[in-house]
Amino acid sequence: MKKILLLLLVCSTVQLSGREVFFIPGWYSQWVIYTKHVQQLEKIFPGEKITVCKWDSNRLWQNAKHSASAFVRKFALSLLQRDDTVDITLIGHSLGGRIVLDCAGILAENRKQVRQIILLGTAGKMSEADIRNCQQVSLLPVINICCFDDNMLKLFYRQEGFMPLGLAGLPRKHSHICQYRMEVPATELAISDMTILSRAGTEPFRETAAHLAAKYLLVLTDAVQGRLTEYYLDLPELEKIAAGSAVPNDFLPGFRVSAEIKGWKFARRRFPRRYRISSPAGKFFYYKSETDALRIWQYIQDAADI
Repeated sequence: MKKILLLLLVCSTVQLSGREVFFIPGWYSQWVIYTKHVQQLEKIFPGEKITVCKWDSNRLWQNAKHSASAFVRKFALSLLQRDDTVDITLIGHSLGGRIVLDCAGILAENRKQVRQIILLGTAGKMSEADIRNCQQVSLLPVINICCFDDNMLKLFYRQEGFMPLGLAGLPRKHSHICQYRMEVPATELAISDMTILSRAGTEPFRETAAHLAAKYLLVLTDAVQGRLTEYYLDLPELEKIAAGSAVPNDFLPGFRVSAEIKGWKFARRRFPRRYRISSPAGKFFYYKSETDALRIWQYIQDAADI
């Protein structure tokens, strides 16, 4: 009996040793030392090889995106040359998440599969093709962790006119994809000296702990170990509802925020009288009618409280 148990233990160890986790970080990651991140990943995936895939990310934002595209082709080719891709887990954070999504497209074209795809605060919009590719390539359910407090995503992707996946989550609930919402305590928000321009005027740029990969990995630990329940929020749908009764944009100053919940803000202005609701992604909706504004705000509160 002892010999049988020993043999099973050896076989299990051999199987685990063949598994590998590729962690692909995001923008300006080349100078980061990922010792603590690797230690956390070793806890999540015990006995597996952890590989941090740094790429030419220390560039201006637009140049970094081009560099990420070049890295995708190189990285995907290295995976296509392997026979053990079903033992591989792909984890992408921020712009690294976009790399994982694009890599999934190449793997899908070549009918390759990996054990699992995990997205942490992914930068960029996820298309229907991305969703199909992830569902086809990932043997285990895809894990997507989104965060309303990730102002890095708001800053760069709001200017490009579309919703960052890592902020909003997927536009609709899909099978084979688990979504978890991450929140960051206000005490962990750090105000830097840099300012950004918004339609509401100048505001300080808030670099939050939410954009740090280590924070996402802590939530991932709970998700993998089953300590989190899935949370789904159709942010684009809520924005569509908010836009239904809205009037044209109002760029005059004087709005004062009177309520806030999960990244949504309700603001009033006395003269000329207007009401404004802003979404976690930074979109603004204006109303002349207080009744309409409060009705929509109540709907948003009900959805955010789920």
